[in-house]
Amino acid sequence: MNNSHKGHIHFVGIGGSSMSGIAELALKQGYKVSGSDQTSTDKLKNLQEKGITVYPFHSAQNIANDVDLVIYTIAVPSDNPELAEAAKRNIPIMERGVYLGKICSHYKYPIAVAGTHGKTSTTSMLSSILLSADVNPSIHIGGFFPRINSNVLATNSDYFVTEACEYHANFLNLRPFGEIILNIEAEHLDFYRDLEHIMECFSEFTTYCPPEGFIVVCADDKNALAVCEKAKTNIITYSTKSDNADFVAKNISHNNACCTYTLYHKNNPVTDITLNVPGMHNISNSVAAAAAAIQLGCSPESIKAGLEAFGGTGRRFEKKGHYNGALVIDDYAHHPTEIHATLSAAKEVAGNNKIYAIFQAHTYSRALAFADDFADALKLADTVIVSDIFAAREKDPGTVSGLSMAKDFANKGLNATYISNFSEIAKTIRSEVKEGDIVITLGAGDINKVIPEIIL
Repeated sequence: MNNSHKGHIHFVGIGGSSMSGIAELALKQGYKVSGSDQTSTDKLKNLQEKGITVYPFHSAQNIANDVDLVIYTIAVPSDNPELAEAAKRNIPIMERGVYLGKICSHYKYPIAVAGTHGKTSTTSMLSSILLSADVNPSIHIGGFFPRINSNVLATNSDYFVTEACEYHANFLNLRPFGEIILNIEAEHLDFYRDLEHIMECFSEFTTYCPPEGFIVVCADDKNALAVCEKAKTNIITYSTKSDNADFVAKNISHNNACCTYTLYHKNNPVTDITLNVPGMHNISNSVAAAAAAIQLGCSPESIKAGLEAFGGTGRRFEKKGHYNGALVIDDYAHHPTEIHATLSAAKEVAGNNKIYAIFQAHTYSRALAFADDFADALKLADTVIVSDIFAAREKDPGTVSGLSMAKDFANKGLNATYISNFSEIAKTIRSEVKEGDIVITLGAGDINKVIPEIIL
């Protein structure tokens, strides 16, 4: 299928953050789109409002007679009835990451943002800069981006900005003109053997950039620098710590929920930046976005305007409301490094007030692999409420649970409590928080469902 033949694409597992975005891109490019998922979410309702047929269950009957292509996610089991029906009828079947690579190939300048943490925010920041520069790129982001009121934007531009997901080495399907490598840590150990395996895949990814392209890489992350050694393209470094990088943030200051700094390029000031989001991790991400934007020809004025227009993305330090004067925030952080960065930013905002963290581990394998690291990261909170583990694609091994994690945290000195029921969590929070405190949900599962019961 290509742009000269507008057929019918069916997405199995259309509710995923990336899948829903790709489905919307396909719709905007003129394809007939349908999909299925087993959960009912606002995202699915939004797709239906846009004209996509969404089935709330998986069934062979969902594969209509005119379906030309079926896209699925890795999370979909091989015995899925829709995949079986497509195979029976010889309908082409393609994995989500492969299809995203096909989309990328239609653009002259695809830019891919990779790394263990910060992909969604950095992709949004770069997109915001390009929008301010009137580049009008097509965009694919793993979270809601308020500036485009979606997580995708389909345009006729030569530019396409996308997250490059490392899970199951999906980013190896992309052939970017430019890459951003933010950081590399052990993660997704249900797929990768170890950190060395992860770095091998990142190293291969960097070789896909053409000689005339570029890679923007964090000089503060030794793993990120190491994987660029085999790349045969222009390497641009950035940092918030070292003056030796090509792009550096200097004169950094934090003011409540904002940050300011001066962007330098090779020791020359470029522009002053005000970020309307807190945290050193966001400063670092914004420098990466600015460095990539300069490689694409953006002016200092558009970089300044684009970053100042960035107010965050959905489920990334997203302010949801207040209760009793306490600010309630939702954050997607599900890796210890992300949780540490998020809680550090929360402390900048909270000052001397208390932080209540409501934590939901995402997958049993991650809970087991990072048990000690989760405890270290969550120490930044004054109170930690641990909910049940969100299984996602995994089966319960019977060796770890929300209860066992809470007990382990308490044994390590954290003020940690296990509460399974969301209503009980909300009741506990509402009975304790005071004005100026921060309540923050942490996790990539459904822990944010507790928020409406808190803020009412």
